[in-house]
Amino acid sequence: MTIPIRLPPFFLMMLVSLAAARGARAFNTAAFLQRVALTSHKNVRPRPTSVVREMCGLVAAVHDVWSPTSQKGEQEAIFDPDVLHATSQILHHRGPDGMQIHYNENFGMGHTRLAIVDPENRKADMPFQLEFDDVTIHLAANGEIYNHEVLYAQIEDPYPLLSHSDCEVIGHVYNKYGGPKAVTMLDGMFAFVIFEEVDGEIKQAFAARDPVGIKPLYYGKTRQGSYMFASELKALVGHVDPATVVNVPAGHYWTPEEGLVCYYNPDWLRKDDYAPWKDPGHSVTDDEIRAAFTKAVQKRMMADVEYGFFLSGGIDSCVVAHDLLPLYRKAREEAGDFRPINTYTVGMANSPDVMAAKAMVEALGGSKYINHHVREFTPDEVFELIPKIVYHMETYEAELIRSAIPNWLLAERAAQDVKMVLTGEGSDELFAGYLYFQDANNSTQIQDELRRIYGMLGNINLHRTDRMTMAHGLEARVPFLDTEFTRLVMSVDPARKMVDPEAVKNNSRGREKTLLRELFQGPNENGHSIPRPVLWRAKAMQCEGVGEDWVSILQNKIASLVSDEEMERAHITYPNNTPHTKEELYYRRIFDEHFHGMEHVINLWEGGGRAMGAAWKSEMYTREGLKNVNLLSHALQEKNVQRRVPERPRSMSSAERAAKEACLAAKAVGYDDFEALLTSGGDDRSLINVETGTNKYHIRPQPVDPLHVFRGSCTGNPPTLRGYSAARKLYDNVLAGCVEDSLDQRLRDVFEDQRNRLKDLLNLPEGSEVILCPSGSDAEYIPLAIARTLHPDAKITNGATQLREVGAGSAPASVGKYFSTHTPLGGKLSEEMEYLTGFEGIDGLAVSAREKDGSVVDSSKAMEEFTESALAHGKFPIVHGVFGGKTGLRDSTMPPSLDGGDKSLGVVDACQGRFTPEELQEWLDQDSLVLFTASKFYQAPPFCGAVIIPTTLANKLRKAPAPTPSDFLGVDGLGGFLTDKEMPPCFECWNPMLSQKHANNIGLALRWEAGLKAMEALGAIDDMERRKAADDWATKVTDLVSRESLLDPWCVERTIVSIRVAKSDGKGHLKMNELRDLYRWMSMDVSGSIPDATPQEKLVLSKPAYIGQPVDVSENHGIVRIALGVESLISYFNNRNETLEGDRRVIRKLAAIAKHFDTLKRSEVNAPLVSVTAR
Repeated sequence: MTIPIRLPPFFLMMLVSLAAARGARAFNTAAFLQRVALTSHKNVRPRPTSVVREMCGLVAAVHDVWSPTSQKGEQEAIFDPDVLHATSQILHHRGPDGMQIHYNENFGMGHTRLAIVDPENRKADMPFQLEFDDVTIHLAANGEIYNHEVLYAQIEDPYPLLSHSDCEVIGHVYNKYGGPKAVTMLDGMFAFVIFEEVDGEIKQAFAARDPVGIKPLYYGKTRQGSYMFASELKALVGHVDPATVVNVPAGHYWTPEEGLVCYYNPDWLRKDDYAPWKDPGHSVTDDEIRAAFTKAVQKRMMADVEYGFFLSGGIDSCVVAHDLLPLYRKAREEAGDFRPINTYTVGMANSPDVMAAKAMVEALGGSKYINHHVREFTPDEVFELIPKIVYHMETYEAELIRSAIPNWLLAERAAQDVKMVLTGEGSDELFAGYLYFQDANNSTQIQDELRRIYGMLGNINLHRTDRMTMAHGLEARVPFLDTEFTRLVMSVDPARKMVDPEAVKNNSRGREKTLLRELFQGPNENGHSIPRPVLWRAKAMQCEGVGEDWVSILQNKIASLVSDEEMERAHITYPNNTPHTKEELYYRRIFDEHFHGMEHVINLWEGGGRAMGAAWKSEMYTREGLKNVNLLSHALQEKNVQRRVPERPRSMSSAERAAKEACLAAKAVGYDDFEALLTSGGDDRSLINVETGTNKYHIRPQPVDPLHVFRGSCTGNPPTLRGYSAARKLYDNVLAGCVEDSLDQRLRDVFEDQRNRLKDLLNLPEGSEVILCPSGSDAEYIPLAIARTLHPDAKITNGATQLREVGAGSAPASVGKYFSTHTPLGGKLSEEMEYLTGFEGIDGLAVSAREKDGSVVDSSKAMEEFTESALAHGKFPIVHGVFGGKTGLRDSTMPPSLDGGDKSLGVVDACQGRFTPEELQEWLDQDSLVLFTASKFYQAPPFCGAVIIPTTLANKLRKAPAPTPSDFLGVDGLGGFLTDKEMPPCFECWNPMLSQKHANNIGLALRWEAGLKAMEALGAIDDMERRKAADDWATKVTDLVSRESLLDPWCVERTIVSIRVAKSDGKGHLKMNELRDLYRWMSMDVSGSIPDATPQEKLVLSKPAYIGQPVDVSENHGIVRIALGVESLISYFNNRNETLEGDRRVIRKLAAIAKHFDTLKRSEVNAPLVSVTAR
């Protein structure tokens, strides 16, 4: 019986690193999954399944019950729902729309869906479980079946469909005709796996890949002998014996009895003597070929979502555009939709592709019908993409990786707008499109060579197209490789495909692909023709057409990273498919880091390149690519472009240097540009340690594995998936690629938008204002600066409360001191710098939160006495109240600003963000400044702060003169933390002194975007309902903690539960130095360091959990904290049981570490070596 599951509604990270080293183990679904009862229903019916919605790749595994020597042993790890779920998530990049798993003791099947057809129907999510009387078909498929409606209609007495998914028909046809016949009936691109279940047992397994290899499929055997299938190699890593991995060839199916069987056997491909053109009765007209292509394009328009096409400016993509646009316009006009279609081009400025594509757009009617996007790039930019591209490409074939780089950029850009694109792939393999064909001796060689390179499409061109598009959740369709169109073209006399070398030189008739050019040189149905310079331009592989010289620049840079000694030893290091160049070795090195032992799966071009395997010798290409790139230039490119004498480079601003320092550290361990910027524009707490790959809070600028539990919102947060996606969208769509002046203005607009959104979310009264600042500690400087502005001659004194309960930087910042080794916009400080310039001479009082025994100090009373004393001595007091310290502790009174700020400033430190709208309004009504962050409860990455200015004070600041001395707003003063962009209009008198050209805190904008997205999500829930949910959570978690003998819920404040941890020998409680170890171990897999742990303990010890940092509350002990953040509150509001299961796991791990603390201490458990996931 299949056990359907309901998984927690995690927001999934872009890539999950699976710890499969746990090995196979039995699993207990009751501990973390809700069992759903199966219901009986006649005919086909859906069984209840997971409701986690994610993505389009497949994972499937089944016991080998067919082998005579096979026997079930220990439970396969991949059949564990926890492991199956995580493994399926590894393929999440293949689409953002749905995910499900099915499993029992005999098989596991996971599917991540990119929804193109019937996208809103959740019943269209796979794996399908289709019941046909006495058999259940379990189906996971990747691809599109264009004739699904025709196939279903021809089945006599069909079973009802569950959905309108085109892939569901695979199961129906399989049930009707059997696998070998069914697969030959499918028209489309696909890879699928079927497990056939009868009476609770798997009786048959069947897998297949489409005729051309457009969609990928691999399989291997686990060490226990089970078969495992996946869309990509990365999902097999850690599960199967690498030596057993097989790339299912195009046009093949697999069964356990027969192994791989070729089912796609057209005469033109399989018969060496195929030559129908020699038969006088054979006739294929140009009109028939054109009609077949139009039909191929039309069927690939099947979609219920927005789509576009890749327009490289080469003849292939232009032919697709030539036929597609009339069909697209007609379909849209019939629907009353006149929006233009999106097209995408990638290349360097003035490159052959970019200029030809622009000409094609104009020829097809321009912007009225086409929304054309050009992604320009530089050689330096793409170099940093190589490790990520090799990871996603799963190859080390140099020619393929070169062409994948611009393909990555193209797909990345297109995925911002559409979910599907049409491309011109495959034309060269049908029409003899590569330049080396000019050296062929006769037409027989042409035909044989086309058959050879067609057979490699699934390993080369289509492999690249699938991986680079699906890496961004984008589907690519290839009309040229329609099987009927291919049959017609390959039955044409290959003499029409011969290439004249002189015509290649002259860009004229007779050059490569002349047949194709002649077929489509006339106007389309709209009367538009392909421009002659485009129609007759040279064939350029994508890595060539995007820019004639960038490949050589790239290769030279790579060569500097590979030593001569490495090359000399390459045959020893890599005996299989030994690299011949430094470029090849560099790619191989990266591949081996991810897919060691799977190098045999990669099918390389014979001789190191496509042209080297031909039956004739050609000098056109070497292993490094096209010899003469000047052949690619055409008349549409700008000739003799006047080169500007480069301006003398300006010196970097301090802000740019600071951001660069932060980014270099992050990128050194593998984070991308966006993730690196998330760590910039802060202080030393946010910087990445290159040894661990984490910041001071042991977290990364990436979402945590959704199988790990995060309850550390009171400390520092990794980005949630919601926040990460929002921030990345801001970066990709608004900030990436901006230079200097344009970035200044864009960031100014972004911060203004964010301030306005924050005001709306907090329902701030009219006239109040918001300052955005890098952290809550930095926010402490703002009251000092306001006091100096409004009372320039006053002696300022500052009273701070809850020492040790607020951030360690708050106390020094409250008297104008630096609290970190770095400033957000100035970078690393020199050691002698103690005070911000202009902030010297401020004194103050800092009151501890607790007595030595942990009892609470009456801070409010201390502040009343402080205020009276300050006023009596002619000083201007700034008076603090803390509304939620590290343990959630709240001062009894929140201080007002006396006489509207004329006598004193009241400051409410509400940085934890755990307050109600009514409480905030009360503080503003008494003219208090409010310090707030989105990087605690709202789970933005560390850090992003704000100061809320009440209306009374904002009005006074609007009228205030410029403060003196002006240098207190310079880069060594407040200008090291803020620019005028983060300031609201009421600080007009500050802005000229804060204004710094090229000082842009991009990291702060990205972090605030993440925080605001969380606030907006929570805003959709009624305030009273979420308060009830939070209170209920605290009560239940307190009860869970109380059940553990070594744990004590020492303090509970709103959504923070502070826990005292007893020593296992009964001699007191853990103190701060011990809790710091515990805190670190919580975020690690420490199961292997405790040999005597029970199986249940090892399970919880293996899964990282993130909690709040220890707090020193007493001389006898410290505490650690479990804190509810916005995402877990939303999760709790939606499904309390699932959220509490996460809390239960955290508490059990805390208890297990407490029990085995001495063992862990003796084992000297250290933080794992840095391993950054490619995203």
